[in-house]
Amino acid sequence: GGFLLTNAISVQAEQAQVCEEWASKAGSYMLFRQMNTPIHEAMENAMGNVTRGLLLSAYQQPVAETNEGKQQAIDDFKNKTLEECISQMQQR
Repeated sequence: GGFLLTNAISVQAEQAQVCEEWASKAGSYMLFRQMNTPIHEAMENAMGNVTRGLLLSAYQQPVAETNEGKQQAIDDFKNKTLEECISQMQQR
């Protein structure tokens, strides 16, 4: 359905922007996690229940041993958040 996409492009662009912001937050939270930042300190950067949920799911992940592992964990969490956000948007 390629022709349908043109009508929805502005909506999608808006949704993509929202999801990009979420992914960026997810990356920050996973960075806090990988740096072993105490969760109560990280919480100060998380406003609202949804953001806190994102922070908590980052803190459920293990801390990687290596810098490469940490970066991978951050990228994976960002990508997963972005994908989940987009699929939720599309269900509306």
